[in-house]
Amino acid sequence: MTILPQKTDVIISGGGPVGLTLANLLGQAQIGVIVLEKNDSPFDIPRAITIDDEGCRTIQAAALDKQFMPSTVRGKGARYYGEDNRPFAEVGPGPVEFGFPKRTHFFQPNLDKILVNGLNRYRQANIFFGHKLLGFSETDTSIKVEVFTPNKKSHEVFCKFLIGADGARSDVRQKLGIKMIGDTYPEDWVIVDTKNDPDQEPVSKFYCRRDRPYVSIPAPDEGRRYEYRVQQEDGHQKLLDFDNIRERLSSIRLIRPEDIIRSTIYTFEAKIAERWRCGRTLLAGDAAHLTPPFAGQGLNNGLRDAHNLAWKLSLVLKEEASEKLLDSYELERREPTRAMIDLAIAMGDIVMPQAEEDIEFRNKLVQWLDRFPAARDYIVSMKFKPHPHYKNGAFLDLDSQKFSGSLVGQMLPQVILEKLDSKVSRLDDFLGNGFAIIIQDERQIEKALGVSKNIFNREQPKIIFMGKTQSKMLHCVTHLLPKEDVLLQRIWAHRDQIILVRPDRYVAASFSDANQSDTLDKLRKVLNLKNS
Repeated sequence: MTILPQKTDVIISGGGPVGLTLANLLGQAQIGVIVLEKNDSPFDIPRAITIDDEGCRTIQAAALDKQFMPSTVRGKGARYYGEDNRPFAEVGPGPVEFGFPKRTHFFQPNLDKILVNGLNRYRQANIFFGHKLLGFSETDTSIKVEVFTPNKKSHEVFCKFLIGADGARSDVRQKLGIKMIGDTYPEDWVIVDTKNDPDQEPVSKFYCRRDRPYVSIPAPDEGRRYEYRVQQEDGHQKLLDFDNIRERLSSIRLIRPEDIIRSTIYTFEAKIAERWRCGRTLLAGDAAHLTPPFAGQGLNNGLRDAHNLAWKLSLVLKEEASEKLLDSYELERREPTRAMIDLAIAMGDIVMPQAEEDIEFRNKLVQWLDRFPAARDYIVSMKFKPHPHYKNGAFLDLDSQKFSGSLVGQMLPQVILEKLDSKVSRLDDFLGNGFAIIIQDERQIEKALGVSKNIFNREQPKIIFMGKTQSKMLHCVTHLLPKEDVLLQRIWAHRDQIILVRPDRYVAASFSDANQSDTLDKLRKVLNLKNS
């Protein structure tokens, strides 16, 4: 049995998917990390049910996608039904851009188990169940955390950074006195997770009725989730009684008590913390933001937090970068999170209108858009979802790129490729866990080597050459042959440049004058790197 140590690099309060993913990424970077989870074991009930392509890519970065993906259901899109129960709009699965389907449905206890077991790979990364954070105090160089252990004793642990990933009612956030700004939905929703469901179509279905709207979402192992809005006249005390659930689902399916995995009442909120960092303490996941479920972005926003924060903590703790780099965490993540919350609110207004005039407007809008297929596809297929793109943060010349197709500030497409001596795979399988350099012109190899050796003090980015060549590659350069498609075309736009990719798969910089010292100086400045 692992004993709670007296000190570590990072303590994470909260053993949900966000905290566990962050812990796995830190463990992978050889950072000492402790996860404190007040419950005695991982949750055995489903909460989140949908993970998007960016979220799956984060699981891939933690080298756990091969354990996770086989147990999931690949989403095939969404369908929207009107008052007459007839479809008025449908969205397909969409193209694969980042290596995974845009929507994947999963059983959260399975993901939690995989993430917990993933920590066993790292000697310096551990989770302690039944351990509750009681309080903490900060000095200039560390944080003293008071932990209540299962034997009902208090134990002090010192760390350099504390992460509050402890959910919507975050103790860490409340102890810091940080407020949540936003709105609470006036009506509650009942969530029912079922098994043995007769509907096995891997499509999310939105029944946009004014009186009793509900959502039907695919789940693994012949399961399905139903979410329906509570009416004002409904008595909350009886909403979760089996007879009530059976009656409510009677038009959908016949159900037995043993078919119900979980039933609960949720209050949806659209809120964001007024600040995400207080000295050496940072917030992530639901502790920092709460998103209505209509866009399926609650967990996914948290996984983006984990991936963004992990590499920054790693550079700071390895003394490659100053603590100022951590300021870019909220700077980068806040606006996209706000945009995702706004998207969820907008989808709720479109999908679940209550007023007669709102329903009439929506129906007429859909009919009108039939005459304009491109506009209809944009609205109905929710293509206004923000693309993975940061407008501020740790990027070089983000506001002064030379061409509109620049990938700087954007998530790098995950192309399908073939290593010359192996089978077809995905780009991230070769990028590694740190920074990476991608070149597509052999003439850039020497410059890339210079960047790799000189940008960091001890870390060296991996160098990837993508493309056809008859030359023999240096042992320190990985040669990959990409599949020629639209994703490659986006990367090919930088064919005469060096592309510097961050560990969270966002493009930090692209440049062709890598031997010039001012370029490296500017890179060190935007990444807040320390001089050698």
